Amino acid sequence: MKLLFVCYGLGIGGIEKCLLNLINSLPEDNYSVDCLLMNSQYSILKSQIKRKVNFLDDFKYVMNTENTFNDIQNHGGVFRNFTKFISYCIYRLCVKLGISPWKTFKPLPGKYDVAIAYSHHDYSPRYVIDKVTADRKVLWYHNGAYEKTGKEYNRDKNYFSKFNYVVAVSSDCAKVLESKFSFSNNKLIILRNICDVENILIKSKEFTPAGFDDTAIDIVTVGRLTSEKGADLAVRACSKLCSKGYKLRWHWIGDGNQTSRIRQMIEEFEVQDCFFLEGNQNNPYPFINCCDIYVQTSYYEAYSTTITEAKVLCKPIVTTDVGGMRDQIENGVNGLIVDIDADEIANAVSSLLDNMEKKNSFISELENGRKYFANSLEEYERTVFS
Repeated sequence: MKLLFVCYGLGIGGIEKCLLNLINSLPEDNYSVDCLLMNSQYSILKSQIKRKVNFLDDFKYVMNTENTFNDIQNHGGVFRNFTKFISYCIYRLCVKLGISPWKTFKPLPGKYDVAIAYSHHDYSPRYVIDKVTADRKVLWYHNGAYEKTGKEYNRDKNYFSKFNYVVAVSSDCAKVLESKFSFSNNKLIILRNICDVENILIKSKEFTPAGFDDTAIDIVTVGRLTSEKGADLAVRACSKLCSKGYKLRWHWIGDGNQTSRIRQMIEEFEVQDCFFLEGNQNNPYPFINCCDIYVQTSYYEAYSTTITEAKVLCKPIVTTDVGGMRDQIENGVNGLIVDIDADEIANAVSSLLDNMEKKNSFISELENGRKYFANSLEEYERTVFS
């Protein structure tokens, strides 16, 4: 079966990691895989691909949606790429006027059995519909919320209806889509992300991160430093725990457009000695593996990859009550689910710190449940890859 994946990039992120796991799970004898990255400069995870993948030349087919002009310069300049430059000028005009800039992209040659738009928030869905020939077209939706209105909503409504399948990664994610769009003929399906348990366990032991020892409680959160991931809640919760006398270190793994704001908050709440921004980590698993408690402070999620990874590593978990979490955590059995509130987060963490029996029971439950993390394509092969 000839597959095409189109996505924003393969940088560090939950969606990208899920795509990596899916591609790695596809047997080479059964599937040939092409991949088109809209922004190929975000490709750090390419080195973790374990099978043959044909990466298509994004410069040839699409516009680097962040900095095409530099891309043209890097490929020999305007004179050598005059046609591309003209297309870029038209593209910029279309962006400014809001008239379908992806229409300026080149169509892919040939035909695929299945073409997959694996990111929903960029041009990938529209490119797959308008510029790719395939027997079946599939959209993957990873978001725990849908907030578009007006023209953008109507455009999504039009394009979503053209896919053979729209895949939601959790039941809550599916509910979000059902509240906004009408789907017929079993078009909307739920396929949970594939988890590479063996890889997580191996990579979690590659090194011991600095700053982890028995002199304090180590808490870890992995997520982009963007507004939806709730780093502001983490800083506030950390401050509350410190004020109660707990000696702890809260490590935030990830970077993003909220970095400056969170640095200011760290100073404002005077938690410089206990809240640490560790930046992007190509391998975050040793950080999770060495922590005492894993905390997710998101304002919304579709299906949290990092919660799954913390479960694989059998860490006691505290998470906010957002989409997908109740698919992953059984509250009070293998983790704690709390309201989106810094006080609630801090209280849940302190309840685990003060009750070793509860903490150990969560660990035991997670150890017993790890065998159910099957790296299986069966659900996929019954639906989108049938």
